[in-house]
Amino acid sequence: MAQKTDLYQLLKSFAKNTGSPYVEMEPFIASVEKHAKRYSEERPEWGKWHGDVGRKIWAELPALEKEEKCKILNEPSGLRIFMPNYYVDIIKDVYQNMDESADRPFPDEQSFQFDLPYSQIKPINVEFDLPVYLDNPQKTMLPVLKLIFPEDLGNTFILVDLIPERLPEACLLKIRHYLRLRNNKEFIMHKLAPSFQGKESQLRETINNILVKPFESIQNMETGGDFIFLFWSFFCNLIKKDIKQKNELLSEDIAALQSVYVMEVFNGYFKKVTTRKKETELALKNLDLQLEKTPYLFTMDDIIKLRDSKGVPLLGQYSQEALEDYIKTKTTSTNPDRLPELLILRGPREEQCFIKKKSMIPFCMKLLGEARVIIRKSISARWLKLMKEYRTEPAMKSDGEFEKLLSRQLTHLTPILAALLEDNKLYLTYVETEDVPAAQQIFRNRMLIPLSELLLLQRKALLTDTKILLPFWHSIPIIIKIISFFKNAGKKKKRQKKEHQEKYPANDISEDISAKKDAQKNRLKQSAEDFIMIHLPDDKNLDSFLLELEKKWNRLLDEQARKNLIEDVNALIRDRVRKILRIQQNAVLTDETIARMTKNIIADTPALHQFEGENLTLYISLYIAKIVA
Repeated sequence: MAQKTDLYQLLKSFAKNTGSPYVEMEPFIASVEKHAKRYSEERPEWGKWHGDVGRKIWAELPALEKEEKCKILNEPSGLRIFMPNYYVDIIKDVYQNMDESADRPFPDEQSFQFDLPYSQIKPINVEFDLPVYLDNPQKTMLPVLKLIFPEDLGNTFILVDLIPERLPEACLLKIRHYLRLRNNKEFIMHKLAPSFQGKESQLRETINNILVKPFESIQNMETGGDFIFLFWSFFCNLIKKDIKQKNELLSEDIAALQSVYVMEVFNGYFKKVTTRKKETELALKNLDLQLEKTPYLFTMDDIIKLRDSKGVPLLGQYSQEALEDYIKTKTTSTNPDRLPELLILRGPREEQCFIKKKSMIPFCMKLLGEARVIIRKSISARWLKLMKEYRTEPAMKSDGEFEKLLSRQLTHLTPILAALLEDNKLYLTYVETEDVPAAQQIFRNRMLIPLSELLLLQRKALLTDTKILLPFWHSIPIIIKIISFFKNAGKKKKRQKKEHQEKYPANDISEDISAKKDAQKNRLKQSAEDFIMIHLPDDKNLDSFLLELEKKWNRLLDEQARKNLIEDVNALIRDRVRKILRIQQNAVLTDETIARMTKNIIADTPALHQFEGENLTLYISLYIAKIVA
């Protein structure tokens, strides 16, 4: 019995001694009991098995079976244990000392002296099947691989974990033995020299490595260099021709022939792996360059669809796993004080996007350039409408209010830029970037430069440019004064009425209440119109835009269900707005109040949670403003 006394080792030792993977329980229990009595005093580890051996063994067997180290068989002849790794252990022992068997062929099926079940054998033809197997190797230890050599050179059993490392090593040791035995190093040099003119020293060094440093030769083959690949191609053909010329093959000849057939396969395999690795590295470098180009910000779908200069998809030149490893590596910083090379941002639809760190500032400048045109057009249209109605707003007169208006417009019209300017990664990237050009200055004294400077929009210049768009009579003072006179006349009358009511409060209390209600109603209506003006695109009217938003957030397939949902949501909004206006009689609609109302409506309505998103939020906000206006 083995020196180790845990149950699995005892079973392995017993199976090896009996020459069968099947362990009969009665003889096994008797053997353990016998050894426990004999060795329990000399070796304390055997004391565990002294007394009541059968019960102790049966208590531990279920755990071994769960780990698939053994299998309990209930057969008519009685209970016995099957050891699935029995054959695996024997094969491992055979390949343990490969140098000692370098002068002999690989052990064939008969040499192993066991009757391996056919279901546990996977035959592999060395010439045709082995190259395919190497591309998609077996993951499990069983079945055992049966290598079948060409030209009736026999077969051998080998384990999955001996490929691709140990098998080439065993082959190279047999080839080295053949070269040493025949002492034909110079013969090989002479035959191969014409194929390697100008590289004779490299050729001699490679042959010397086979004789002196065989495992280094394997490492050189794994690199897949052009010279090494050609050497092994010519070398294997030469050995085969040399041996086949003999009338009678000795055991070392068969061993060498078996080995060169295997080495030919591995030579091609390692070359293919190296070539594929270089192609992957080149494609990933191409990907790296593509990510530095516009549009700078890429979703995973965008990355998957990238192509090279010839229009060939990059995914295919590298595997999905290689792409995932690339992204994982690039988004992880080895220096805790610096950002990684590839940064993760949130896209316009809250999806995960990637951007190169060096592209953050150019990307921000690109968005600022695009936003300037959009925001300038929006504010100009807004002010033009106000001026045509002979109205003003604080942003026309105050730089501070103008900055607030720019911030609201930025959030509404270019949410990606708004989120980027608030993202701490932009500032950290800016700090890490050396020699930022003056035209790309975004921060000053650790603070974001005012939006008016970033967007190159000056309040006075924009106001002047907008006034130019007004009808010509707006530039004639006398006409403006007349129009203003009549518009202000109504205001003067209301003011006088208010002063009269303050002077004679008891005369008409009901009239005063009515006037206050009208004034509040007008303020509320005006604030709703202002909200709509800010958030409604210039080329849209309110109803068509609400319909467009409705189609984006309400994606129910059933038409009637879609209509019912819209009716329910609109009714819910109307009820909520009426309730709030009854309670808060002096309410004014600002971005903050509408945002709070919208958030509460969604939060209090579980049915809407599945539709949450920017489109639904904007729909509810504009519908609230529409009701009030």
